[in-house]
Amino acid sequence: MKETAILAAREAGKLMLDWRQALPPGPAAVDYKSAKDVVTVVDKQAEDLIISHIRAKFPEHAILGEEGGLLKGSAESPYTWVIDPLDGTANYAADLAASCVSIGVLDGNTPVLGVVYNPFRDELFVGIKGGGAFLNDQPIRVSREAILEKSLMAFDLGYNEERAIQQLREAAFWRSRVRTMRILGSAVLALCYVACGRFDLFYHGALHAWDLAAAAVILEEAGAITSNHMGEPLDIYQPSVVTGNPEMHRLYFEVRKQFAG
Repeated sequence: MKETAILAAREAGKLMLDWRQALPPGPAAVDYKSAKDVVTVVDKQAEDLIISHIRAKFPEHAILGEEGGLLKGSAESPYTWVIDPLDGTANYAADLAASCVSIGVLDGNTPVLGVVYNPFRDELFVGIKGGGAFLNDQPIRVSREAILEKSLMAFDLGYNEERAIQQLREAAFWRSRVRTMRILGSAVLALCYVACGRFDLFYHGALHAWDLAAAAVILEEAGAITSNHMGEPLDIYQPSVVTGNPEMHRLYFEVRKQFAG
């Protein structure tokens, strides 16, 4: 499964690059899935490409894609592939090089394989449950930062207006308590950046299974602690996530008790 996921992610990434490079610099044409959620022709093309690879090798597996929804597999198979063919579409459409392909595999409800590819930096993140986490074949670990005031915290907004406003309120709370903060515009990449130590903490209140399935394995294998916003074990079908190295994750919940938001 790993080889299939990597091949599909790289080919989808090439599709992203080819389409973007064929355009003049600047914003590309988009359609709207909702008032603020944009989609390009590449989102659907990339998902179709990934599905074709999975179906060719594992026709009995179920597939959950952001664009196409659930394709059922054999009742005997426990595996579901969870695809975000282009995470960070708003970045992609605006000609910002912070978007990626995300392919995760679940065994039942447990993420067991994650592949995330950013073609703009040619960075391939891979996580295998019980087998480690890697960036371009090199092992990765979460940061060792243990002082909140020295940490680099990331968060993102998503398209749920109420939750986005809440996350901005929380960001105002954290601003004076951490070194600095970032919004990357691709939750999947931000999660992977926690796994490789570029970010110390990340929180989000409005994610989907296709945002979390691949990254959850990469984070776990890289030594991150990942939970929902209540500190409970992560459920990829629930929208909230908090992740960081063990000490940063502990400090997040200890200090957040002061947030009145």
